[in-house]
Amino acid sequence: MSAMTTEGAIVSRTLIIDNIYPYSTSQKPIVGVNYQYPGPPIEAYEGDTLVIRVINKLPQPTTVHWHGISQNGTQDMDGAVGATQCAISRNGEMTYIFKASPAGTAWYHGHHLDQYADGLIGPLIIRRKVEPNQQYYDTERILMVADWYNELARTKLLSWFLSTNNPKGIEPIPDAIVVNGKFSESLFVPTNGSKRIRFRIINAAAFSMYTFSIDGLPLHIIELDQTPVEPYTVSSVVINVAQRVSCFVNLDEFDQSLVPAEVPPTKSIYIRFQAMADMYPVDIRSYRAPYATPRYPYPIYFNPLFLGILSLDSKNSLPTYPVYDERIGSRNPDSEDINLLGARPFYRANNIVPDATHFLKLVITIGPDSSNISRAYFNNVSYGSDMNRAGQKTTNKKCLTSDTLPLLHQMAMTPNGLGIPSPIMTRDSPLLVIQSDGNGHYLIPYGAVVDILLENRDEGEHPFHIHGYEFWVISTSENPQAEELYRGAYLQRDTVSVPGSGWAKIRLLANNPGAWLFHCHIEWHMDAGLIVAFIVGPNALLAQGYKITPIQKRMCQ
Repeated sequence: MSAMTTEGAIVSRTLIIDNIYPYSTSQKPIVGVNYQYPGPPIEAYEGDTLVIRVINKLPQPTTVHWHGISQNGTQDMDGAVGATQCAISRNGEMTYIFKASPAGTAWYHGHHLDQYADGLIGPLIIRRKVEPNQQYYDTERILMVADWYNELARTKLLSWFLSTNNPKGIEPIPDAIVVNGKFSESLFVPTNGSKRIRFRIINAAAFSMYTFSIDGLPLHIIELDQTPVEPYTVSSVVINVAQRVSCFVNLDEFDQSLVPAEVPPTKSIYIRFQAMADMYPVDIRSYRAPYATPRYPYPIYFNPLFLGILSLDSKNSLPTYPVYDERIGSRNPDSEDINLLGARPFYRANNIVPDATHFLKLVITIGPDSSNISRAYFNNVSYGSDMNRAGQKTTNKKCLTSDTLPLLHQMAMTPNGLGIPSPIMTRDSPLLVIQSDGNGHYLIPYGAVVDILLENRDEGEHPFHIHGYEFWVISTSENPQAEELYRGAYLQRDTVSVPGSGWAKIRLLANNPGAWLFHCHIEWHMDAGLIVAFIVGPNALLAQGYKITPIQKRMCQ
């Protein structure tokens, strides 16, 4: 850990990770945080120092990743097993200490043994001293949406997914949707008399992307991931896995025509999360998972619509208007651009986009390996798998020089001996091209400005997240004109949605040395190997003062 100066307050929290059984109708253990699901919100102001003691009471190792936090100067606090640390052992603990930065709607989740799909999630809100767009809302609510599976991800679901019994690579289909730990029609969100409300929406699903809307109310988007934007009005918005959207609503804008004249005025409004049915590889209306444990004498299929209730009074009554209305029941998002590149950054003067100096093309494919098990590939490499394509040998899997030490430790121990080629000039690009070791590790010089082209040859949409950074989203196959249209004022995010059979172009300023994972945030695709590791500036890491701490060394013994 590098030396870290303390500017703001010190915010201390203790998180106990343990199995819980929050639902009387289910015997499935949830990985809870402080015996809650989702875990408790953690809040701080930008610049504060977070000191979070994580105590592992699970029968398995664990870790916590602080999604959206840059960890500049605290690279070993990122929580990615194999990249920045070894796992927290059973009955062990680790104290994470890091700067609350950047501001915005972040979250935390497990990053080991599919524990995030099994419940290890929670909100992490980093507030600004002066919030942009604060004048438009008086209160705020968090909505954390997730997939619910009747079976455990880390055992039953994963063992079926990556097996010869599933040669088509069909991902486990959710059994339900939960928001703030509640199932459909059981979540009541009080307004407490406020008419202007900010919603912080976090997609913590393992697989699903959703269209979010509130009946009869326009949504005024004011933050995408952790980037504040000028208000951008839509009637609904698509949010992919790991993305966050903040919007405000004004109840005075409610469309009263939704309420039939013959019924009493409504004292509540439906909140809708509609799972995108066409993203699933099967017909969810009739699919029966081969691994499912029969629970009833008749099949119950996944309902892709979650209904919450925005309660306008304290009675938690249901809306008086029909649930299904042709004006709201099948609403499509206003924009086909899921990344909302048309939204403009709030702080344009500070959003200086440098010209690219380097280039990297990552081709995304999914298909069977030589054992007929479905794998996911970046440039024909499935991270951590022996079964890579094109006859490539994988003498090193998740490692560069060691099969037991995190990548970050290896960078510190042998900064000039990692075996990854330096960037080279090629005939295909006017920029220096980033190289890899053939095992999913890419060496990026400190200070490089890298244009990354994500070419998706899979039919499915993929949400790609980077640790330790935000990148500029330049353009996508849904919005190719954005590169010219918004030149000099591109939108920054940490998760980009790459269209099926399409592409996305992002730009990364490599000013944070370390070992940073870049991966699809669909949990099943991570399990299948859709990950690369960016090894940024090993010597810059040491110059910054990074040293492997005795605690980190003990965790790896």
